[in-house]
Amino acid sequence: MTYTAEPDGVAHLAVDDPLPAAIAPLWTRLRAVEERVRQAVGARQAKDPDPEDPYRGQYLTPEAAARILDEQGGLDVPGEEPWQPPAGSVLDGLARRFGLSELDLDLLLVAMAPDLDARFERLYGYLNDDLTRRRPTVGLALELCGLSGTAPARFRLAPGAPLIEGGLVQVTEPERPPLSRVLVVPDRVTGHLLGSAQPDDRLAGVLGEAREDPTAQEADVHLAAAAAMTGVGLVHLRSRGGDAEGLAAAALHTAGLRPLALNAVALARRPAEVPELARVVAREARLTGAGVVLGPLEALPAEPAERARTLWALCAALRGIPLFTHGTGGWAPEWAADTPVALTVPAPSPERQAARWRHALERAAGDGSATGGVAGSTRTAGDDSTPGHLARTAGDDSTPGHLARTAGDGSADGRLPRTDGDSPKTGRLARAAGIGSVTGDAGAFARAVGEGVAVGDAGALAGGGEDAAASDVNVLGGVGGNGVTVGGAGALARAVGDGVATGDVEELALAVAAHRLDAGQLRRAADVAVRTAVLAGRPVRPDDVRAAVRAQNGAGLDRLARRVEPGVGWDDLVLPPTTHRRLRELALRARHREQVLGQWGMRPGGGRGRGVIALFAGESGTGKTMSAEVVAADLGMDLYVVDLSTVVDKYIGETEKNLERIFTEASAVNAVLLFDEADAIFGKRSEVKDAHDRHANIESAYLLQRMESFDGIAVLTTNLRANLDEAFTRRLDVVADFPVPDAGHRLALWDRCLGDLMPRADDLDLAFCADRFELAGGSIRACAVTAAYLAAESGGPLTMRQVVTAVAQEYRKLGRLVLESEFGPYTADAVGA
Repeated sequence: MTYTAEPDGVAHLAVDDPLPAAIAPLWTRLRAVEERVRQAVGARQAKDPDPEDPYRGQYLTPEAAARILDEQGGLDVPGEEPWQPPAGSVLDGLARRFGLSELDLDLLLVAMAPDLDARFERLYGYLNDDLTRRRPTVGLALELCGLSGTAPARFRLAPGAPLIEGGLVQVTEPERPPLSRVLVVPDRVTGHLLGSAQPDDRLAGVLGEAREDPTAQEADVHLAAAAAMTGVGLVHLRSRGGDAEGLAAAALHTAGLRPLALNAVALARRPAEVPELARVVAREARLTGAGVVLGPLEALPAEPAERARTLWALCAALRGIPLFTHGTGGWAPEWAADTPVALTVPAPSPERQAARWRHALERAAGDGSATGGVAGSTRTAGDDSTPGHLARTAGDDSTPGHLARTAGDGSADGRLPRTDGDSPKTGRLARAAGIGSVTGDAGAFARAVGEGVAVGDAGALAGGGEDAAASDVNVLGGVGGNGVTVGGAGALARAVGDGVATGDVEELALAVAAHRLDAGQLRRAADVAVRTAVLAGRPVRPDDVRAAVRAQNGAGLDRLARRVEPGVGWDDLVLPPTTHRRLRELALRARHREQVLGQWGMRPGGGRGRGVIALFAGESGTGKTMSAEVVAADLGMDLYVVDLSTVVDKYIGETEKNLERIFTEASAVNAVLLFDEADAIFGKRSEVKDAHDRHANIESAYLLQRMESFDGIAVLTTNLRANLDEAFTRRLDVVADFPVPDAGHRLALWDRCLGDLMPRADDLDLAFCADRFELAGGSIRACAVTAAYLAAESGGPLTMRQVVTAVAQEYRKLGRLVLESEFGPYTADAVGA
């Protein structure tokens, strides 16, 4: 800031050139404020007998008191002349979004002047007749605008007025008389008027990132945008597996607004601050011309009254601003004074889900840059010919799909040009490649990214622009300080240009098709999968994606069930063909449930979930638990085994509460839930003879209802199928019977259980074991482990005697007799075991 000397020798406010066109009118109007202050100071000096008094305002002499009584009062500043802020200026935008008049703008600038020029502090202290009060009071601000303290304009600084309600000006020192209260402009407002986009410090940790869903359907986006542009702007998106947050962001972009995402988890941690945070968020949204996205609502405080208070405060403060809330549940009337427009966001089709994975993997490989598509799927901004793409050029009424905000709805009209951020064009690739440079092999990075996920040319990957794709640019030079380079962007373009074949991405998406992921989980999983592949120096594989998706599971279910990370596959199972087909059917039902039950509507009716429930029935040791683990591995999920000790409670009603916690957590986690020995809690209802029978039946009735609305994947295992209630059986999707293995299956089980690593003696006769010993698979595994310990102790290969000894010990454990008809020539070894 500089000061210019006029011919009269007086310094005037000036700024360094050049000024942005939107901010220049601000300084022009501030010069007018300065001129009024100059006139007020001159008027005060003309009446002040001792203008140089250093103790001004600290005492009052009798002569000064008499003079105050005799003078008319005021600063003799002439009234304001009508003016209008230039269209498109920062003052014009502020006036439109907050409903300010020209007088409001002048009052704001008078209050803000000390924050822009320190001279105003001393001048205001002089005009306040108190050098310790260096900001304008309500009375002084009115006088500088040519108004008296009794004018109706004083209520422009009262509670409920636009300046005060919008948080643009704060009236402090409420203990003083109204005209003596001090006006303060928050730093965020001053920063905005000077061109800063940095949000209020109090929103640190509360504001998140809302990325639009690149696969959102055009009709859905326009519908959501239209809903937000009408009435009070409140819209609730109920997610049924779709990307509700991404749809909200896309709708706001289409309406010419930027999305302002609130972190519901952070709000839940700061319940006492929610009312103040709500006002700060509302001011930020109006300042920047933004809409607000809040969710998931399930992350807000779980206690109903606390959640209602939180949402009521937010909805009241944001009334008139487009507000999208989203969650898996519906809207409760007690959450706000207004009722939102409710829209359902269905789960994406398999094609759209594959497209979401493609975009997420491309973004992870390109550090969030708008990379070119896969196999010609380049998404061009502003190109309406791109399938499913909506041009998002804000403020351009000619843009197809632009929705003009309707007047008279009490909301602010704020359109800001959409920007893609300020990421350096040539730095993105360096940051993305920085991970790969840890291995010291830039070629590994090029192979992993080029063959796995990265697409488009080097210029697109680096952030666009011809300069970024110059043939001799050393794209990776100096990354991580190790001087790793790739031979120019042209070589990188060739390495990356191969891209990911469409079929490869579809294979990756199919590997986790059974998972229900929100947008944030999908992006994080894609990022982890890409980093894993880069570090391994290879393309992204389905196993990378499965592991990354499993890492997104929360720890809530770990407190209620035992987590098992699957370590077996289909090849490890030895089962009859019929049972094997039932297991495959369970996996395919879990994989395609969103398409069949959601898109095709094959399970109509309110309150019905989209879960898949199976029953594995058979004798102990026939492979029921292992089969559940195999199914979980095929789906890329963890297996959670419900611990009955954490479920069953002697107190009435507590068992149902424990089960509800398990079902709720399981619905939010991508996992297979295993109820081992399910007949203990899924037993038959009985005739009511006493209170115990009545409460036992209540427990069964609760489970019957809860299974109808369950959205996850559950497996029930039992040794006593006849003990299950018939009503449970009707609700089962798959029933698999596990018979005791025959001789052929037992031979395969013996061979699998002994494995390929343990040396075997020549006398080992597995055919004899399979034919003579009628054991289930679990018992055969126990025998194999026992025999392996005996072989390890002997220091030699596994012998038949050791196997027979292990079988004899298993027989005794099972309470069976050691008969010569079964052990034959090995009876003596068995008896001596």
